[in-house]
Amino acid sequence: MKSISLVLGANRATLSGPRSKQHRIRQNAKAFAGRLREAGFGVRKWTNISNKHFAAVADKMKEQGVGDGRIAEIFSAARHLCEAYGNTRISPTNNVFGVKRGTIANANSKAVAPEFVLGAIAKLEAESSYEHGPRCAAQIRLQYELGLRREESAKVDLINDWDKEGRTLHIQYGPKGGRPRTLHNLSDRQQDALERALPYVSQSDRPGIHNLMPSGMGDKWQEKLSYAARLCGFTKKESGWTLHSNRHERFHHMYVEHTGFQPPNQHDSVEAFQEAARDTAGDEWPRLDAEARDDIEVTAGHSAGRRDVSDAYLGSSQ
Repeated sequence: MKSISLVLGANRATLSGPRSKQHRIRQNAKAFAGRLREAGFGVRKWTNISNKHFAAVADKMKEQGVGDGRIAEIFSAARHLCEAYGNTRISPTNNVFGVKRGTIANANSKAVAPEFVLGAIAKLEAESSYEHGPRCAAQIRLQYELGLRREESAKVDLINDWDKEGRTLHIQYGPKGGRPRTLHNLSDRQQDALERALPYVSQSDRPGIHNLMPSGMGDKWQEKLSYAARLCGFTKKESGWTLHSNRHERFHHMYVEHTGFQPPNQHDSVEAFQEAARDTAGDEWPRLDAEARDDIEVTAGHSAGRRDVSDAYLGSSQ
């Protein structure tokens, strides 16, 4: 039980981001501590963790039949804890530990049906029993029309970061990994979604505070949004969809708009997808597929060429 202090360290570390994300990091970091103990190491502090310990955990988990995707998830959390305590010696990539980038592709589409989300938005806009209903509706519309993550849609600064004339939106508050990005060539529907959100913007002169969270509420706002989702049946249990399904639908829509054919996860098999794509676009289909994916990966806040990202939303083309 010597490494119990790693567990205490995980509980006490100062982390940033939504509480749900912090909880996930702490849980996965504690799982790392448990595997390290199983591997025979009694390290007591995150400041003393080294690449040698990461390698030992990788070997132990592989021995137990754990996939690379799960190992990468555990390692990401352990790195967070090391960094929280000022330990920057850990390799930023997992390949040195023999852990490949895990596939997160979904065989089945998680994209929400447009008629469902529009119905849910309309219900919240007219919800008289919940004071935050219309505000939540505006935020969900931003997720649906622009593919914003939940935290991004709450924290986007519409006053400073939306260029209405230039049709761009800069997203710098709440992105995953802290990587800002800019959405270009906003459509009329996207501009309309931003326009509808303006009445709910908090009043302040500080950049990043012109957001959709009521003044002084902070991250507690996410609980209000979750309640709104339950009110309109936007939950895995009730409808089979979550608010993240809005992002899936946005990228599904972008793919079809660019290629003219449905993505792989709308087909029974890769072969069926390729046949349908070829029927629509002939030998041009691989080029169109690659262009759409590059665009989606950048819009999602990653780098073009990150096929593990587009595979997660669209399924694999190969």
